[in-house]
Amino acid sequence: MTDTLLVTGASGQLGRLVLDTLLASGKVSPASIIATSRDVSKLEAYAANGLTVRTADFDDAASLDAAFAGATKVLIISTDDLDKTGKRLAQHKAGVGAAQRAGARHTLC
Repeated sequence: MTDTLLVTGASGQLGRLVLDTLLASGKVSPASIIATSRDVSKLEAYAANGLTVRTADFDDAASLDAAFAGATKVLIISTDDLDKTGKRLAQHKAGVGAAQRAGARHTLC
């Protein structure tokens, strides 16, 4: 079984670095990578290179379930929402829950 890797926050600085490193390694097929962001238009270049691009909003559980579908390994990059106490933690819990519901075998936060 081939792993499908999902990277959240893929349009951010760290997310792009992760995607670029995976692609440069030559060890991961672009077709095995799901890149997620609230704004998928920022990921057009990755989609053109064969990555699956999906919308994921940590404040919208339905979007997370749809985005995480089929992922076997998930990297959750921290959200930038620091304005409310506990909001980031709630968002990360939502992400971990979506990974579990998707059947991911490995989740890294």
